[in-house]
Amino acid sequence: MVENILTIQEIFDLSETTDPELISLRMRETMKSEDFDKAYYYSGFLGCAYSKASTLLRLWTPIAIGVELLLYVSDTSDEYEAIQMTKEPDTGTYSILLEGDYKNTPYMYRISFPNSTVEITQDPYSKAVTVNGARSVIVDLQEGYPENWENDKRPPFVHASDAIIYEASVRDLTANINSGVVKEKRGKFAGLSQTGTKTANNFPTGLDYIADLGITHLQLMPMADFVTVDELLDRPDNYNWGYDPMHYNVPEGSYSMSPRDPIARLKEMREMIQALHKKGIRVVMDVVYNHVYEHERHPLGLTVPYYYFRYNKNGDLSNGSGVGNETDSTRLMFRRYMIESIVYWAEEFHIDGFRFDLMGLHDIETLNLIREALDKVDPSILMYGEGWDLETLLSSDKKAILRNAYKTPRISYFNDQLRDQMRGSDYGDATDPGFISGKFMTEQAVLASYLGGGNLSKRDANVTQPQQLIQYIEVHDNYTLRDKIALSHGEEPVSLRKRRQLLGNSIIALSAGIPFFHSGQEFFRTKHGVRDSYNAGDKINNIDWDLMAANFEAVTYFKGLLALRKKYPFFTERNQDLFFKNATIIKSDYQIIGVHYHGLGHELVIIFNGQLNDVSVWIPEGSWRPIARDNQMVDEDFVELEKGNANVTVPILSTLILERVA
Repeated sequence: MVENILTIQEIFDLSETTDPELISLRMRETMKSEDFDKAYYYSGFLGCAYSKASTLLRLWTPIAIGVELLLYVSDTSDEYEAIQMTKEPDTGTYSILLEGDYKNTPYMYRISFPNSTVEITQDPYSKAVTVNGARSVIVDLQEGYPENWENDKRPPFVHASDAIIYEASVRDLTANINSGVVKEKRGKFAGLSQTGTKTANNFPTGLDYIADLGITHLQLMPMADFVTVDELLDRPDNYNWGYDPMHYNVPEGSYSMSPRDPIARLKEMREMIQALHKKGIRVVMDVVYNHVYEHERHPLGLTVPYYYFRYNKNGDLSNGSGVGNETDSTRLMFRRYMIESIVYWAEEFHIDGFRFDLMGLHDIETLNLIREALDKVDPSILMYGEGWDLETLLSSDKKAILRNAYKTPRISYFNDQLRDQMRGSDYGDATDPGFISGKFMTEQAVLASYLGGGNLSKRDANVTQPQQLIQYIEVHDNYTLRDKIALSHGEEPVSLRKRRQLLGNSIIALSAGIPFFHSGQEFFRTKHGVRDSYNAGDKINNIDWDLMAANFEAVTYFKGLLALRKKYPFFTERNQDLFFKNATIIKSDYQIIGVHYHGLGHELVIIFNGQLNDVSVWIPEGSWRPIARDNQMVDEDFVELEKGNANVTVPILSTLILERVA
């Protein structure tokens, strides 16, 4: 075991007398030490600060023995001017002040290390880049604000318990010709900014469609710069979801109409957010801080080797992410990086919420500090993520996982238990059914999650309030619900499979917690049996707006359920104890779930029938008006009341909702 070297100077002193491999080993040992982390934490300015008179650039790389700034003639030229940067030993930074106007100048850093390696890298603190993120760019960030941006306001919203989230990809929403979006804007930020779009038979699409659903938040899949889509290649198969991050503080160029213009993507993304805000929709950004695409080519790994990532004792990268590397949020400078990046998006792009990819790889302290920082911007900003307990070096008690939810009371977690109990698992046997697809003995598990987790084992989900659960049955990962049901019930008539999906959608819409829907789930979206379509191209991934038009009755039912959720206080109750006081279980067996909601000025009975036949279920005394029956909302002007203290009929594979009127 090599003895730890706790000062950078000792490594520098070795550089002329010791072989590079030994120096690299000692660099790695030093980088992972807490003493190094504390000694070289830096809280001052990092990145690029432009003005017409001068530009300041500062980079944190305490292990470097020299840094040069490379100023390029253009984004396409390899000709550059190299300028030595000034070392500030006490802070571990290198800086330079350029006198004069350097606006739109591409730049890179050339960094020399004690082990004789020299790396050329972009600025990890970049806020603007050339096409495909190849180089950082000095820009006037003020030019990235669209007209009237200063008057853009977050739509009214008070508390996480009121949220209804709808997930989509910027590209998927408007890539299809039947979206009605003009050709040059399809699949772009600008496409989602366009109003008045319709299908050939006059059904609203895109922005107008989303605004009319009744959701509160549109969660957009990764919008920060990623690697695997060529920003200059406009082809249907040049596609990726974007979970391969490169520049964390720069919008993705393939979503811009002018990817060569470093400012255009900033302005177009803001214009999209502005358009959504005008329609009353808040925007959630899907962020991927847990890993990078290729650590050996990423600016974080190139500027401070062995620091930003987790390593096993043998020196190999930890791989809890499953893609070859994982970042270490406990390192003080990466913790700072995450916090400042999130705040940047919230303040400068008016992002209203953040969904953390593989959030369980991050530590609780960092997530709570991010929550604290967001509260200073706007406490109504949502924060939630995938709290999976993944195999990583971080100890379980420090992971931001569902089991530790009580340690992060204002952060929410995807409830995969409800997902699996309702639709069946997507892992192993893909035909595995759930409650909506006929699996027996799932009622209690579904009910526990549906009611906000109060009856869930603390081993599985230790939540303090219902809104800590993101309730879902479909998401971008794995099969769409339509495709999943087809795997287990492909022999069934399509009409029955649709009923199963409508039943599942209604359970999510009415569950305690935060309901979450995948785009197109409400009208039976298919990806034609492709389980994980991350690179499957537009043909598989884009939204088929003609399918929406063909199933508009299902969309109307979906809207009705969301409106009902907003009307009655049971579904958004913040206090878990009060919620359970006002909810009585009247049935939970034989593929039937029934709940009687009372108090809070209203009374409702909701019954979910998962059987392949109509069922009779007892309801409490009183006169009850049907609000929804047989997978559609009921017109209240033409309805016969149901008598209580008796049985009521619930049609096959459907939801019955009754309101007490007397």
